[in-house]
Formats: sequence, C-alpha cells, structure tokens
Amino acid sequence: MLTEERHQLIRDRLAAEGKVLAGELASRFGVSEDTVRRDLRELAKAGQLRRVYGGAVTLAPFAAATISQRSGHAVEEKLRLAKAAVGVLASGQTLFIDGGSTNEAIARAIPRDLELTVATNSLGVASALADLPLVELIVLGGRYVRDLGTCVGGDTLAAVAQLGADLFFLGSCGLDATRGVTAFDSAEAEVKRAMARNSAGIVIAATNDKLATAAPYRVAAPDAIRYLVVERTAPADILADFQRLGAEIRFA
Repeated sequence: MLTEERHQLIRDRLAAEGKVLAGELASRFGVSEDTVRRDLRELAKAGQLRRVYGGAVTLAPFAAATISQRSGHAVEEKLRLAKAAVGVLASGQTLFIDGGSTNEAIARAIPRDLELTVATNSLGVASALADLPLVELIVLGGRYVRDLGTCVGGDTLAAVAQLGADLFFLGSCGLDATRGVTAFDSAEAEVKRAMARNSAGIVIAATNDKLATAAPYRVAAPDAIRYLVVERTAPADILADFQRLGAEIRFA
C-alpha cells in the first residue's frame, strides 16, 4: 500500500471515528507500527491531526477563532447544553466559571433563585451574572486577552489561588478520553489548571465537534471530570470511555 493511500485511509478513519490507534492501523495496513507512527508524524506536521499516546485524534475546532466568532457557532446546541448543565447546581455552592461561548450560555441559564458565589476571569460570564441578585460575583482580574474574552497571567493566578470552589465549569477546546481536556492558548490553559486544582469537581459542557479532539496544551486529566454534559447525538463509544473514567453523563 502506498504512503498516500495509507494517509487517506487514516484521514477517513479520523473523520468517521475521531481517533485512530497505531496498532490497529498497522494490522489493517499490513505494515509495522513504526511505519504507522511515521505516517502520523507526517500528517501531524501537515496540520491534519494531533498525535496522542498510542495513536492520534482529530484536531480541535476553532483553533484561531475569537470568542465573538465562536459565539455564533452552534447557538441552539449551546443553549440546550447550558440548560442541562445548570441542573447540577445547588444553592450555596461556590463556582469557578472560566471563558468560552458555552460557559457564557451557562451563566445566562443560571436560575435567579439560586444563591451562589461565582468567580470568573471571563468578562462575558461576569456580564451575564451581573444582574442576578443572589449571586456574589468575583471578577478575577489580570491581563485581558480580547480574542479569548478572558483575563490571564500572574494576577489572575494569584486571585485563583485565594479561592476554592465546589465546581469548576471548564470551557474545553478539545476533549479526549486519552489526552483529557486541552486548550489552544498556554496562558489560558495555566489559569484553567489553577482553577481545576482548587475545585472539588469539574463540569464540562461540550458540543459534538469537541469530542475526541485535542488542542496543544493540557488542562486536566480525563478522569478529573465529574459531570460531562453532551448532546443527545453524542457518539456512544466516546461517552462510554468517559463513563469508565468516572464521569456522570448528562444529556441536553
């Protein structure tokens, strides 16, 4: 089998399933795993996949998109996810909510009768919560990155370190049962990791295009997710992987 034929079959498999395993591909193609790993390196260099331990996954969507651009994508799906995500809340909790268009939708969906303390580095989330009478809002300052819609850097990290949360609503760029939760921006990923360390549980609401994908910077291990809120059409095999790792699946 020619190299380009293998590459096309790998691309087709990724498009259909979101991930590939080097061992399975080697058996299917009748070549060594070293040959498959070389194929994966070449495809990764061409920007067509992201390598992970044992294989590769689809690239996470919207690598270069701004928060305003992402806000216009899958609007109805995010509204349904937000409505389901706030179902895990209980009055009296303290939350971290970081940036992202889905998290902004979640903030807008929080019921007005819930008494909460919410710390956020997202101006969009803060704006959505500003008029809720029972929410004590803590805005985590720092260097504002307009394209992300969030504050990052040393001041943000110092503020996060002073707080502890019952739940962290984590905006994910990529989500994979092997690589875990990932982000595109290193400074934003650092803030996400700090929030995760200072939280008792992680909540992620993700559209289908985020599942089985990866971005460059690691945020949290896949077994750190307490609640995973997904569309009803999310692939069952991907969800089963997260369930085995301990996540409770909630459908929107």
